[in-house]
Amino acid sequence: MNRFLITLALAGSGLAAPAFAETAPGYDDTLLPACLDQSKAKGTDADICIGGASTKCMELPGGDSTAGMVSCLSTEAAQWDGLMNGWYGKAMTQAEAADADLKSLGSAAAPAAPLLKTSQRNWITFRDASCAFQGARFQGGTGGGPAAAACLMELTGTQALRLRDLLEDDQ
Repeated sequence: MNRFLITLALAGSGLAAPAFAETAPGYDDTLLPACLDQSKAKGTDADICIGGASTKCMELPGGDSTAGMVSCLSTEAAQWDGLMNGWYGKAMTQAEAADADLKSLGSAAAPAAPLLKTSQRNWITFRDASCAFQGARFQGGTGGGPAAAACLMELTGTQALRLRDLLEDDQ
């Protein structure tokens, strides 16, 4: 799904979307998990991990071209998307369990799971519109594709970490 959204963002930027491989040439998919592990071990902010793997990828031969940048950024965006979806699923499971517990106690509290689902759907709409705008700012120029892809990567990474933090707060 994320590749589809990136393709839409690129189409809106006036660029032809390159064919997306599962992984950009030279992209090291171990960098992001290693950064997250290191930030957790050191107790530092994991936001620093957003963009690190794609930056290394763009430093490789071909990574500095428009197509190379979009490929590197899109690959990291897809990696964040996978993490986000996993953490969202766990957060939904926790919210549904908490809702069931509250219901069994006769609580009148609003169920959390439907609110989480709505907020995530609304966030996706916000992300997609924001990133389409970032691409459109270049009025069809070559910067539109990388701008849209960078936006998708950054916003998806930030949301993934928010969902992860929900899980850590509940544990």
